Amino acid sequence: MSRHSMGFGGPPPPYETGPEPADRQSVSREPAYQSLRRSHRRFGVRATAVAVGGFLLYVLLSSFVPGLMNTPVSGHLTVGLALGLGQFVLMGVIVWRYLVHMRTRVTPVVRGLRGLARHHETAERERTAFEARTAARGEEFRTW
Repeated sequence: MSRHSMGFGGPPPPYETGPEPADRQSVSREPAYQSLRRSHRRFGVRATAVAVGGFLLYVLLSSFVPGLMNTPVSGHLTVGLALGLGQFVLMGVIVWRYLVHMRTRVTPVVRGLRGLARHHETAERERTAFEARTAARGEEFRTW
């Protein structure tokens, strides 16, 4: 019996389709979307710089200042071991800041843009339905 026949490893379940490409283009021109992209990119660059900088500092200190890294702090704990454990703390702080950033700056804007995209999609659907109804009746839209 294969994994596919048992229901494992098959294609992922279908998700709700997003807006049409034309609506995506109109949303991507929104100032809120551009601001969202800049903010997210800026945060990513800063978080990456802090993570890589912390790790690079640790490696450079280990390579060029071994006397400092072997200095005991308390019992068997040395400066190097404390800094190595500090890498985990640093990554935890970066992840925490990422979650705060997403919750406070990204999610509200994304919700607004989704609503805007749904509004565009609904308006387009209503317009095409109206055009189909008037075309079926053979009438043109008349003014009062």
